[in-house]
Amino acid sequence: MISLKTLNKPRILLFSILAILSLYVLVVQELLFLIGAGAVDLARYKSMSWILVPHGMLGMIALLTGPFQFSTTLRKNNLPLHKKLGKIYIIAILSAMPFAIMLNIYHPIPGAKITFAFENIMQALVWATTAAMAWLAASRRQITIHKMWAARSYGVTLVFVLSRIYNPLQFFMKNPDINDFSHFLWFLLVFALVVPDMLVFSKELFGVKKIHTK
Repeated sequence: MISLKTLNKPRILLFSILAILSLYVLVVQELLFLIGAGAVDLARYKSMSWILVPHGMLGMIALLTGPFQFSTTLRKNNLPLHKKLGKIYIIAILSAMPFAIMLNIYHPIPGAKITFAFENIMQALVWATTAAMAWLAASRRQITIHKMWAARSYGVTLVFVLSRIYNPLQFFMKNPDINDFSHFLWFLLVFALVVPDMLVFSKELFGVKKIHTK
């Protein structure tokens, strides 16, 4: 039986907030948008459904299984399950990446410049690369390196959620369009690669330094 004392409460709080934000994006930004979409938008989504649906499903699997990779309790009490969920997470990302690239090549957003598609393609490549590096480190039993790349990978996974919550560009410019939004996506990508390391290694980086006495 898992004791409440063994649970990492700050980490639980963080992932609870992320779960609420993910649910908001799924319901408000995706489902309700589709319900109220016009004929032109629906026709566009239908034409690319063979790419969009598998990409969305695989991305959702990665979003849901990712948090379990950071559960020390699960890793200590059920290592086989931790490894299985890790494999599912990484395979889902590596499988979703080609669909993300195809979406931007064959179905670019109307009005978006090629630089916007380039950002999305680069985001997909970074997503797959970080997941592959986490897998490689785990297979070589480099656990610290594995944690680092797994954290970066899930940070990139969360760009999907964070980019759909609120557009902050309206504070800095009037009537920002989709091409301006690509700058915010670049920011989120850098954010996703830096902040997770700080969170995973917070004790080592910001904890009280032990003084060794002779």
